[in-house]
Amino acid sequence: MTEASVHRWRFLLLVAGSALFLLPSTMAVALVSLPLAAGITVSIAAAASHAALLALRRAPTIALLAITATTAVQALVTGLFVLLPSTALVLVALHGASARGDRRVAIAAAVLGPVAAAFRYAADPAIVGGGFGPAPWLLAVLLLAVCAVAVATGTLRRSELRVTRLVATQLELEERDRAHREEAAAAAERARISRDLHDVLAHSLTVIVGQARVARFDPDGAEGALDVIEDTARESLRDLRVTLRTLRGGGPEADLHRPPTLADLPGLAARMQDLGLQVRRRTTGTPRVLGPAAESAMHRFVQEGLTNALRHGEGVLDWEQRWCEDRIMIRLHNAVPSPPRSTPGSGLGLSGMRERLESVGGSLRVERTTGFAVCASVPYPSQAVADARDAL
Repeated sequence: MTEASVHRWRFLLLVAGSALFLLPSTMAVALVSLPLAAGITVSIAAAASHAALLALRRAPTIALLAITATTAVQALVTGLFVLLPSTALVLVALHGASARGDRRVAIAAAVLGPVAAAFRYAADPAIVGGGFGPAPWLLAVLLLAVCAVAVATGTLRRSELRVTRLVATQLELEERDRAHREEAAAAAERARISRDLHDVLAHSLTVIVGQARVARFDPDGAEGALDVIEDTARESLRDLRVTLRTLRGGGPEADLHRPPTLADLPGLAARMQDLGLQVRRRTTGTPRVLGPAAESAMHRFVQEGLTNALRHGEGVLDWEQRWCEDRIMIRLHNAVPSPPRSTPGSGLGLSGMRERLESVGGSLRVERTTGFAVCASVPYPSQAVADARDAL
């Protein structure tokens, strides 16, 4: 059962209980102590007060005005209306209006009601002549105190409800923020997997297509080309299986798979040279330690650059690797520009490079002055932290 259902049942019990215990006694007192016509009038007004109580939850201010009006009818009949049990409904209505309705109306009723009751009490001839009950001013003080308690407890309840709404709003905002973060994380993961798939497939398919041409036009080198195709396809299939397993939630094979590092670059360059790409590599500076993500990003950058050069380039690819003071920079330059492509996937490699490098704090620069060159840079871990701190 929800909290709203609990409050609804409590309210219904309040209405039913008051009607069961207060209304019969009010009608009995009115019919016994008053003339028949007056007793019937008071009984009908009391029953109307209990009926108006049903609107207290949805329209507390209207319910207060209705109960005040029916109580005023009882006051017109007898000055001793304050002794009728159903008069206590005024206090319940004051509490409800202070908690959920217009507090100005509740305060006005809490002040004017006791004053009017005291005047009516003092103006009743039966009370004045018989010397019954307390003095009118004392009655006014007592009624003002009781009404003030009802308004004060209602105001306290209003504060509790406000705090509850604020907490609920805050929780809703936090839930939305969490959902947005999850969506952003999922989008980033999809982008990462897309880049991985592109790197794996683009590299392997380029090698396979190139070696298939060798096997077709060079019968003497067909066996070696087929060996390269087999090895490349097997490696690509393994990488693809690991990527898909990671997409489905990981697994033993995904956990054992070592991400590519800078130490794998010489072997990658050697394989490309075996496939016919001329690579001139030059390294300067003192090597530094990079994080696994940064090393993987730089390896994928070089792999993509070499693959593009093998696919489109003719001549020599200059590979310059510099270990600078605060970052590593790798520049791949092919004097022969890459021919323009009109396929639907054109440009995916460059965008994938840039996204991968930016995810580790790096950057990508494309140069098209003489031939085609791409330059990637990634800061060292300590420098990346300092850059992030300066950005904040």
